[in-house]
Amino acid sequence: MKRKWLSVLGAFVIVASFATNGETAIAKEKYKYVENVAHRGASGYAPEHTITSYQMGEKLHGDYIEIDLQMTKDGQLIAMHDEKLDRTTDGTGLVKDYTLDEIKHLDAGSWFNEAYPQYAKPEYVGLKVPTLEEIFLKFGKNASYYIETKSPNIYPGMEGELLRLINKYNINKKKLLVQSFSADSLKIMYELDPSLKLVQLLSYKGNAVITEDEITKITYKCSV
Repeated sequence: MKRKWLSVLGAFVIVASFATNGETAIAKEKYKYVENVAHRGASGYAPEHTITSYQMGEKLHGDYIEIDLQMTKDGQLIAMHDEKLDRTTDGTGLVKDYTLDEIKHLDAGSWFNEAYPQYAKPEYVGLKVPTLEEIFLKFGKNASYYIETKSPNIYPGMEGELLRLINKYNINKKKLLVQSFSADSLKIMYELDPSLKLVQLLSYKGNAVITEDEITKITYKCSV
């Protein structure tokens, strides 16, 4: 299983997400266990972001189901890492230019067999791109979800639709994390529901350097 390893800063963010009202020290002691995130499901052994991959992640004892979100032309949230369909389906072009029905006709599994023949399986051929709704229905309200709003700048309303589905399926918010590289997207999530646990993702080409001002900007909520 591919794992999303946490940097020192990332580990602090996860610890902080469980701490409120000066409980940081207690949280650090309580949460020494490192959470194992099934990154895009068990994406080293099955086609990423498919129900099959998520199920394998559970069998391999992943603590969280990690889901990258994109939005279709007709406003449906689907699990896919890239903005384009090309890499993980037999389609081409941007997700936002296709309806859910059109995307459901694509093969989201055969590419994996070609790219990783050592892990290829006949049953991967023809796997479908799942919607977030289908994932919630399959794994239930008490699964631990680690959801990322991908490219929210090109998907107006993504955050509202995400929260609508979270509430519709009564997802246990104590076991839910919402992450993003977009500070604006996380602030929208916070404004919509301050109880959500949020994770600000950061990316550096070289050694990570973060200033006090930058930390202040992303710690408007104790879980960010």
